Amino acid sequence: MERQLKIAGSLEELRENLLRMGSLVEEALRKALIALSNWDEELATKVISEDVRIDTMQFELQDDCAELIESQQPTGRDLREVICCIKTLTDLERIGDHARHIARSLATSAGPHYSTLLPRVRRLGDKVLGMVHDALTALIDRDPDRAREVAVRDYEADELHRAITADALSVMKSETGGVEAGEVIIQLSRFLERIGDHVTNICEWIVYAQTGVHEEFDR
Repeated sequence: MERQLKIAGSLEELRENLLRMGSLVEEALRKALIALSNWDEELATKVISEDVRIDTMQFELQDDCAELIESQQPTGRDLREVICCIKTLTDLERIGDHARHIARSLATSAGPHYSTLLPRVRRLGDKVLGMVHDALTALIDRDPDRAREVAVRDYEADELHRAITADALSVMKSETGGVEAGEVIIQLSRFLERIGDHVTNICEWIVYAQTGVHEEFDR
């Protein structure tokens, strides 16, 4: 009983720290989208500089996971939860990277067609931002049903990405000076589409942690 209580306490602390990292990642994406919409170079610079903190947390929490496995040797669902944390750390860090890439896009002057296409990118951004938030909620609540619901929304994100790409290609073909704008828009949309994929990965690990079953959602 004492051993189980110790493992439970360690897992709870690990989950709380993971949620802190997740909150940082969610806020980085939110700031990057605001910077993108408002052409706020100061805010974009802040997103870029704060990514170091996310990377540092990933390394620290991975070490915590390894130490927990080595010292307490969890089994069953406890072990699956540690594995879920390790996998989630990787996907969160990559979401942070994509937020940084979005912030860096402000260094590109894409011309007048860029602002015409940007609102659809922001719509996609809001969708994947909501997915990040809800996946973190499912993680902290140990809720596999919520995770499945979040993962289904990635299909909508994929459809938006395809529509944005098609519109951008149309501008690139038909509008004078539209090539650079189209390239930047496609790149931004791709970053956001990849965030949706990483959220789906997190949802798969949430389900595995709680059920022991591997379910693949984005196939």
